[in-house]
Amino acid sequence: MWKRYGGRWETENDVPYFYKDFDDLSADYIRLMDDDYSKVRNAVRKMFPERDFKYMLDYFHLEMLTHDSSHENIKQSFKNSEQLALIKTPTLKLDDGSFTLDTTCRFFTDDIPYGVLVARWVAEQLHVETPFVDEILDWAGSISGEQYLVNGKVNLELQSGIPPSYGIDDVKKILD
Repeated sequence: MWKRYGGRWETENDVPYFYKDFDDLSADYIRLMDDDYSKVRNAVRKMFPERDFKYMLDYFHLEMLTHDSSHENIKQSFKNSEQLALIKTPTLKLDDGSFTLDTTCRFFTDDIPYGVLVARWVAEQLHVETPFVDEILDWAGSISGEQYLVNGKVNLELQSGIPPSYGIDDVKKILD
């Protein structure tokens, strides 16, 4: 949405649905992010070869499993989800009557610092490069004013869901 619309819409009717209006670019971004996550999942499996991580799946296969869906691709899974179809893009109305992306919504306050950043910290601990996740973190930080990465590493000073915030500094302890 940010790439396509710049995070701003003239009227409320112009604001796309968060999932139902999912397009090819959005699906590509989810795929790129999941590619980075797959590298992390593979590194975790390598670290614990004796473990069965049968539910540690890529987005599409997890969606198929948890929702018993038969969608053919990521785009279709978002566009056609009965649960997600009603979710509007979180926006704020500006003084001029236009609407902008609400960067205080849970996608920025929860999903980034308590989801994406945690995955990035795990990747860092396992020496896995995550170029698209890094791009997302840089973009989200530029909008929210947070600096998620410092010199290519997770910013340990942030209030977030990363294990060091809870006194855990060894990735093996969270995976054990």
